[in-house]
Order: sequence, then C-alpha cells, then structure tokens
Amino acid sequence: MHLSCSSYQQIYLVDKYKMASLRKINFEIIKKNNGKFCIKVNNKLLKTPKENLVELPNFSLAKILLQDYKSKIKSKDVNIVSAIKITNTAIDKIKPQNSYYIDEITNNLNNDVLCYFSSSPEELVNIQNKEWLPLIHYMKSSYDIDLTYTSNLFAINQKTESLSKLKNILKEENIFRLSAFYTLSQITKSIIIPLALVNNKISAKKAFENSNLEELYQISKWGKDEEAFNRLNTIKVDIRNIKKYYDSV
Repeated sequence: MHLSCSSYQQIYLVDKYKMASLRKINFEIIKKNNGKFCIKVNNKLLKTPKENLVELPNFSLAKILLQDYKSKIKSKDVNIVSAIKITNTAIDKIKPQNSYYIDEITNNLNNDVLCYFSSSPEELVNIQNKEWLPLIHYMKSSYDIDLTYTSNLFAINQKTESLSKLKNILKEENIFRLSAFYTLSQITKSIIIPLALVNNKISAKKAFENSNLEELYQISKWGKDEEAFNRLNTIKVDIRNIKKYYDSV
C-alpha cells in the first residue's frame, strides 16, 4: 500500500470490514515519525468531533481504540462509555482545558460517595465500614490526604490541604489517563475509588461493588429488578474497560 504522506513511517495493522451496504471499511494503525500513532479509516486520518487529529501515545492504546470502532460496526453500542468517547474527551476537552478538568475532579472529592455513610440499617453501616474505611485510610497512608466523612445529610467540605494534594496528583497524568480517570469518577461517583483502582489497590470488581454498595445491598434484600440489573452490569463492564484503557497509556 502506498502512502503519499512522508510523515508516516510504518503501517502496523490493516483491518477490513463490510457494512450493510457492502462498502469495505479499511482500518490502519500508523506510526508517525514523531513516535505517535494515528488511525486511518478508508485512507482518511481519524479525527475527533471537533476535527482534531487523533494522535495516540502508543500502539496498545491505538489497538483498543481500533477495537472499539470495530465493535461499533458489528453491534449496537449499549455501554455508557467507550474508548472512543474517552479519547475524544481527552483531545477535544481536556487538552485545551486541562486546569478546568483537574479542578472539577478535585472539587468532586467533596461529594465522594465514600465519605457519606448511611446511619441505618446497622447491617449496611457495618458493610460500609468494612469496605469503605480501608480506602479512606489508604488515602492517608499512600497520599497523606486526610478525609472528612459523615453519616449526616449535610454536605462536606474537605480540607484545602487535602484538595491541593489531590490536585498535584492529577497534574502528573497525561490527557488520556486524566480522561479515563475523569470518566471513572463520573460513573463511580467517587474520586477515592478511581485512585485506588488505577493504582491497583482494588480490582475493577471491587470498584464496582464499592461505588454501588447501597444499591447492591438493597438488591440482596429485596431482589433484583431487570432494568436496574442491566444498568449495573453495564457499569461493571465500563469500569473494567476504562481500567484497561488507563493501563494501556
């Protein structure tokens, strides 16, 4: 295959798929001379919705993104998030507004689900103590971040020092990892859980369980409803896929 653009030095992968119209879809992962990776779809460079070039830091992430595009062709998208969405957010939103997103994630620590314990029933409170307190202590032992938590309905304002330390941690992330982290924080309603997950303190399964602990407790008592079960299962898959995305960067 001939490439007229001299800025590309190697084609890594070519995949061909047929749409319902029988039109062939050609995917190519290409490494540029600057070491970044791009994807071509039918010989056109992949761009974001805002027309920014999709340049990826490594081949592993390019493969994940390519697989996501292939899955969109084969079947209807049922997941809340995807590698495509995380990547587009990284390039179109986080890259030009990095400080804004870091501030948003940091401020969401005030609303972290792990900092709001139930006051009853006792069985649920005991489960929360068992699962959540070790993660709150993890924030102190690993990052020297002291967290305030409560069983009252009043909103919490975490210490300014704690927020500053979290912000410094987030500043170390590149735009793709920050986008993955941001997405995790949105679907888990937590900052503590994503931080523990991406640093392998907990598994994706535990991240899912801890972020939906009260709902899972209610299901264990009263039985599952089909719609809620399907929604929770989608969240579980999304958390696992986002962790895979984060690890690939």
